[in-house]
This record gives sequence, structure tokens and C-alpha cells, in this order.
Amino acid sequence: MTAPLAVYLAAQRPSGRDAVWALALFFLTVWGLLAPADRFLQLERAWVVLLAGGLVVVLLAGRTRGFLPTTLTAITLAGIAAAILMVATRLTLADVAGASQQHFFLVRRGIVDYLSPVGSPSRAGLEQSVGQFYRLVGRLLPGLVLLQSLAAMALAWALYHRVARAPQREPLHPLATFRFNDHLIWGVAVSLLVVVLPRLGWIQTAGGNLLVFFGGLYLVRGIAVLAAAAGAVGFGGALAYLATLLAALLLWPVVTLAALAVGLTDTLVDWRQRLARAARPPKP
Repeated sequence: MTAPLAVYLAAQRPSGRDAVWALALFFLTVWGLLAPADRFLQLERAWVVLLAGGLVVVLLAGRTRGFLPTTLTAITLAGIAAAILMVATRLTLADVAGASQQHFFLVRRGIVDYLSPVGSPSRAGLEQSVGQFYRLVGRLLPGLVLLQSLAAMALAWALYHRVARAPQREPLHPLATFRFNDHLIWGVAVSLLVVVLPRLGWIQTAGGNLLVFFGGLYLVRGIAVLAAAAGAVGFGGALAYLATLLAALLLWPVVTLAALAVGLTDTLVDWRQRLARAARPPKP
């Protein structure tokens, strides 16, 4: 998050105070990048550098204004650069998955030791469950990193609008208004097609990770539609947040599938426009 925030502050007509903040964040980022790290953390830091570089290019080009177009363009540029570097260095997605699994092995062992001491009857089952989870994370790591990057840049964008003396671009809009270009549905269609086709090797793995990323985008879009619907019927405030949190914790498979279905169908139906029409008073 510190790297994108430093770029936001430095690349958009900074005031003196903004430049000081950007410089401090830059040194903090460099200090973190130079710390000792295993191969997985080295790959993670390389991605941070590529992402910051993509963001610099987008901001200096100045062709996008809103958060989502700017961020998706920066992520696309960083992804292209990462693919070129992977080809040049002969790094495969299997290598990335192996590095992540090796890294998370220590994390997994710490979690298991904390939750179930040695000799506990539940330890074997817990080790198997946690191990399966981290193996899945290893296979889908690129897609999860893209979603994590989007979330980190959203937080950095929000902080930029609070820290900067004169922010240059639009602030984040309320969640209920979250939407993006409907043509991104082709990303879901193509990546899903690649996943279901047999014998594609690493292309199938890449398609699965892209499906995770685009699916995450449409999941958030579905949540935005549900938030707009809740607001339209007057369901808001602390009680609404508490009920939503409980539903997400207790019924997360149902909530996830419902939100994803709403997000995907919003491309064709535009649920919020229908809500707006339904809320209009009838003409006399």
C-alpha cells in the first residue's frame, strides 16, 4: 500500500507537504524491499515494483480519471511486464506455486502449532485441512495477488484523498455505486472457456487465475447491487452492517454465490437502474 500511495502523492501535482509524504513513503517502501526474504517474498516485492511502475505510467499519461480505470490499467501493464519477465527468466507458474507453498509451509506449521499442540488428537485433521487450503492458495496465487493489489490500491487511493492538499482525481464513490465497463464480462467468458478446455497446461492455470480475478470483480459488483437494494428499502445503519456480517460468516457459500450471480447478471439487467425506476413516483 505504501508504494501506490507514494506514487499517487508524487505523480499528481504535489504540494510541498505531499512531496515530503511521498519521499517518506518511498524510503519506507525501499527499506521493506531490501529486507531479507525468501524466494516467495522476493517475487512479491518484484510485483510491487512492477505495479508501482505501471501506476506511474498511467498517472503520467493522464488519460484516465476514476479509480477503477486507473487501477485496472496499471494492473494490466504490470501483468504484461511480469509475463515478459517470466518468459525472459524462464519462471513458470508452477515455480511460483512451489515458492508460495514452501513459504506458507512455515506459516501453516505455526498455525497448527498454535491451534493444536503436538499430541492433540485433532492435529492430523487440522494439518490436512490447512495444508489443502494453502495448496489451493498456491495454485491460485496470481489471481489472488491481483485482487489483493486492487484492494491495496483502493486503500491507497482513499488515503491519498485524505492526505493530499489538493487531490487531482475523483475520490472513491460509495460501494452501492460500484460498477465497471460491461465488456469485462468477456474476461469471465474467455477465462472460463480456457479452464474447461482440456490439455492446455499452463494456459489453463493462467485462465483459472484470471477467472479468480474477474470473478472477484463481479462478486464485489454483486455486493454493491445488494447494498443499493438494501438502501432502497431503508435497510441501513449499524443493524444492517451487523446482519450482513453475520450472514457472511454463517452462510458464506450462499452469500458468495448469490452476490456473484447478481454481479454477473447486472451486466445484462442493470439491477440498480430497475431499482431507480421502481422508486420513482408514478406519473399522474
